[in-house]
Amino acid sequence: MSEHRYCHWMQGLFIGALAGAAIGMLWAPKSGKETREELSIKANDLAAQIKDEYGAALEKSKKAYDSLLVRLKELEARAEKKAKELKGT
Repeated sequence: MSEHRYCHWMQGLFIGALAGAAIGMLWAPKSGKETREELSIKANDLAAQIKDEYGAALEKSKKAYDSLLVRLKELEARAEKKAKELKGT
């Protein structure tokens, strides 16, 4: 009995999908070509925006890395100085 119910459910889903696709095509405000062109333009804009944001993030991370490297070198010099002082005493 559950197999029979599952079969009806699948048939209803399939018919609903077909009806939805048909209604979507009839009510679409633009042709397929226009929609594809618009999507292509939006995809290119999004790719350019992502590229710009990636570049900005990369530059920011380089600055942070350089700053951290300078700070580590300062700490290393202080630690070496302190170690020499402790050896001398």
